[in-house]
Amino acid sequence: MSNSKENAYFPSDLSDGERASFEIGIKLGALYHILCGMPISSNSSIIDSIEKGIEASISCQPYVKLVKVNINREQIQGDKSSEFDYDEITGKHIKAKIVLEFKSVEIIAKVEWIKELKYPLMFIEKISKKV
Repeated sequence: MSNSKENAYFPSDLSDGERASFEIGIKLGALYHILCGMPISSNSSIIDSIEKGIEASISCQPYVKLVKVNINREQIQGDKSSEFDYDEITGKHIKAKIVLEFKSVEIIAKVEWIKELKYPLMFIEKISKKV
């Protein structure tokens, strides 16, 4: 690791892969918890703007190279036909991918609803060394 100021807060024997894994966990957790509970309707322009807004927000964080958020439109209920006709985002609605690059390590990680687990799983899909 280099001697940059932020690295002073991490153990000197922490590998780039370990650091990249730490960083991607922060990004996945932020993305998921920002979205959960957010009011939403089935209006596609509202869904599009939420997806794009979260992508832009998470992409501001260090080392992020790409963010893609997909909200499951088929599961969203509420079309605002009345003042109280809306839904809220849960883990069942979220499918997202983040690509992060820390030094020579690239990680592709995802969060998505795993039907068999009945759980919105956050996981590393691929970790690789860039040459």
